[in-house]
Amino acid sequence: MELLRQVLVTVLAIGSVISLAAMTGALYEFRTGRLVRYPFRRKVPATPEDIRKNALALVLNDLGTFLFNFIVVSGLLLQDGHVDPVLLVTYFAAEIVGMAAVSLSMFIAHHLRGEVRYMKRQKPASVPSAQA
Repeated sequence: MELLRQVLVTVLAIGSVISLAAMTGALYEFRTGRLVRYPFRRKVPATPEDIRKNALALVLNDLGTFLFNFIVVSGLLLQDGHVDPVLLVTYFAAEIVGMAAVSLSMFIAHHLRGEVRYMKRQKPASVPSAQA
């Protein structure tokens, strides 16, 4: 059981790092209004304003993921320490508030993403051959 908890904490920590990296990319898109090149995007936002709205939705979504990972890891690490009833109630209240923040963040991201206009991704123009 201890090994399973350590593996779970490790996986969640790796997920948190990936979430922070994704948040960094989304903040870059929000700040500049230009897309970060992801090869797996089928549709891209149509205008720079749509790029910024989409980036804000991505930031909120990644923030919700990061907060959720943080809440679960802190709950798993609480079992290692001395359990005091006051500490237990404090952790429970913090987890409730954190889950409300996660839900609100993802709800707002969902509604922001609904306002974004998308267009099909343009394939790069083929380069003409050098043969004449």
